Amino acid sequence: MLFVQEIVLVYTKAVRYGNFANARRAVKFLPVEFDNADISDEILFNKAELFQSPEGIREQRSKVKILGENALFTGKFAADFFGERIFVKRAENGYEILYTDKKQRGWIKSKFTLTNGKSGRIVYNDRSSFWDCQVWNYYLITFNFVCADKADFKPKIFFRKEPDFVFTDMKELCYSGF
Repeated sequence: MLFVQEIVLVYTKAVRYGNFANARRAVKFLPVEFDNADISDEILFNKAELFQSPEGIREQRSKVKILGENALFTGKFAADFFGERIFVKRAENGYEILYTDKKQRGWIKSKFTLTNGKSGRIVYNDRSSFWDCQVWNYYLITFNFVCADKADFKPKIFFRKEPDFVFTDMKELCYSGF
């Protein structure tokens, strides 16, 4: 079974300075509230959306989904449960985690393969602005992956300071109006 957590931390120019950046980088994982008896398929996906302001970091929303075959990458670019740049494919004895350097347009590359008991993390930055608003939104996006048995689930399953695999080389700064 694969446990996936996506943390999207949104901030604006008002909090781009060093002490705010240190607070953002400290958010690497969050606890997941979920009833173990409800896990019925092979992927448990938790998405948390946070917002950073000068007053601090607050959670805007969090949701947990149980995903099946339709969440796995089939080789075609399509709307995906893991955003536009991260893909998950079943591999021998585990799961292969793939990425693309361009949203839905680049070459898909394998970054790591998780087998039972292994964990991985992908961290990247993004920036966007909408055509009707001159405010830039900055994003720090973190994906945590844990390959484990259903019985191993606990609220702090993602709390691993040093996962087995870490990938932090994805960066894209774009204007959403194009």
